[in-house]
Amino acid sequence: MYINTFHYTREDVDCKYCTEYRTGEGCTANGCPWLAERIEAGAVGYQEAVMKTFPHNRRLNPRLRKAVRYFPGSLYLTAAHRKRMEDLKARLGYRRKRDTSAYFAVMYLLTANEDIADRTSDCFRKNGIVFHYAVTKDITPHNYALLGAAKDIYTDSSSVILGDLASSEIVDNLAFGLIVNALLIARYGCAVLKIEEKEAPH
Repeated sequence: MYINTFHYTREDVDCKYCTEYRTGEGCTANGCPWLAERIEAGAVGYQEAVMKTFPHNRRLNPRLRKAVRYFPGSLYLTAAHRKRMEDLKARLGYRRKRDTSAYFAVMYLLTANEDIADRTSDCFRKNGIVFHYAVTKDITPHNYALLGAAKDIYTDSSSVILGDLASSEIVDNLAFGLIVNALLIARYGCAVLKIEEKEAPH
């Protein structure tokens, strides 16, 4: 069995090596075509990851800018959030076909707080996630938004929630930030969780 151990470095993804880079002009692309590789290399800050991932939307952009402004230096909500997710990953083990970026994005959302983790612990099965095991009786609107977003992301219909994301009446600010982070994980993988800077490190 061959295990790929290659990882991009910042030198590998230096913009001057890109085909879209022009001396004196900089990047000429409409959005970085190598954002995933640059995230893996640790060359992307939270602001760039967020603002270059989501489509321009007059209603959504103010919330995105606010999420960037208050980025605390970790995509995890708390140290307990990180521990819940890491413990769940360890308990479930590794399965190549199951362990997609969307799978880990859902895990990130459903370990965000103790209540949602308890309500959805039975959803995580050997071969994937079964949402009908979630306990929804008396669930808070905040956790209901996280659960709904998790379902959308896992079924590859994340575009459905973008309209809701713009409304603070449907998705509160805390849930909004968590869902944005989960969508980044779904698109770029768990390398996003290593982002610690608001702006790209130099």
